Amino acid sequence: MRTKIIFLLLFIVNLSFSQIKLKELTDFTVPRGDWFQVSSVAIDSSNMELFMIKEGKGCFVNGASGKTAHLESEQAYGDIELHIEFLLPKGSNSGIYFQSRYEIQIFHSHGKENPGYIDCGGIYQRWDETKPTNQRGYEGIPPRVNATLPLGVWQSYDIIFRAPRFDENGSKIKNAMFEKVILNGIVIHENREVSGPTRDGKIGQEEAFAPLRLQGDHGRVAYRNIRIRTLDQTRPKIPNQWVNLLENTNENGPNYDFIVHGDATIEEANTMFEYEDEELKAMYKWTETSAPYGIAVTKKTYSSYDLKFEFKWGERRFAPRLDKIRDAGLLYHCQVGNYAWPPSLEYQIQEGDCGDLWSILGAHCDVLKDGEILKIERKDYSRSKKWSDAEKEGWNEVLLEVRGSSAKYYLNGTLVNEITNATYGGLTNSSGFIALQAEYAELTYRKIKIREL
Repeated sequence: MRTKIIFLLLFIVNLSFSQIKLKELTDFTVPRGDWFQVSSVAIDSSNMELFMIKEGKGCFVNGASGKTAHLESEQAYGDIELHIEFLLPKGSNSGIYFQSRYEIQIFHSHGKENPGYIDCGGIYQRWDETKPTNQRGYEGIPPRVNATLPLGVWQSYDIIFRAPRFDENGSKIKNAMFEKVILNGIVIHENREVSGPTRDGKIGQEEAFAPLRLQGDHGRVAYRNIRIRTLDQTRPKIPNQWVNLLENTNENGPNYDFIVHGDATIEEANTMFEYEDEELKAMYKWTETSAPYGIAVTKKTYSSYDLKFEFKWGERRFAPRLDKIRDAGLLYHCQVGNYAWPPSLEYQIQEGDCGDLWSILGAHCDVLKDGEILKIERKDYSRSKKWSDAEKEGWNEVLLEVRGSSAKYYLNGTLVNEITNATYGGLTNSSGFIALQAEYAELTYRKIKIREL
């Protein structure tokens, strides 16, 4: 398969990648029907059933009529995190089939009060022709709320999918599951099992790995920004024992991905991050005067735990922060892991401000101080200052104690902030990925340990 990388994930060992961006038709198997690529797509205001398009690349469109073959990825996937954006004109619908079998519905459902499984965000029903007519469709799951945007607006899904599990004899021992489905920043499903393929999914025995499918025969649809991060072979939980958060084992490979924002070559990304001898170093090999930002993010989600590490600033800074204080962060309860700056809560790591709280892109919380709950403003980026200054020159020690939707921030043994009532997308936010940020300055993290409770 030909893969072109824009968001780059690098491991110091073997330079392996766990995120793929599907940006060319050659990333999909033949036949591809009438699908073609354009640079932009919008709905024609004079006829809401039609697209207006511009030549180029960046968006996939399913032909002039919207009645063509499905697109299936060249690569087969097991557990994945998917980001995908879609545009649907009036009268159309489509669907995303994980492993070509389990469908999340795409439909124009804006304004509908009680959405069903056939509406946007629904997990489509299963189908059995051998049953009586009124019982053939079963197990469809509606979204918990209607998060669909108005007609003519590009919309987005962020989905964590877990493949079915099989024993050594090939017998299924665990159903496929949609661990989290986020539509336009709203959580519409959590931990929803699918007992078998949904209607019109790939027939035959379920599999541990299979391609992603985009439905192409139910009317016009456009897709763009398709990013897949593989989540296979994540670490088992070892309760009450300190372990290396970013460990790399022969059995499971790395427990992290490196994600770099913007266009970059493999060589450029490899000079931004390096993880070796239990130290995560950022920007020390970077040779340009300007730089992107990025994160080292876990492949596993965590809920209740203690996390500790030490950090120290290097000397160099990079544009656009050449003349500004050095800045980074510990991001936790990240709801997705394939953004270079994901929706999350942040333990700020910044010169003079270490221990500040930031609520990022829909994640939110309250502050708990002296037994009193303090409300903070709900914005894309909300801040609550640390209570005391415990920062020092050289190495600093960070301890984050997370208990589901609450957390305590310690710096060099001093409690500097405390949060409670964490939320995201309309639900309590009690778990997520963990990320260590690099933002335009040399920085080393070391002794990065986690203890799950």
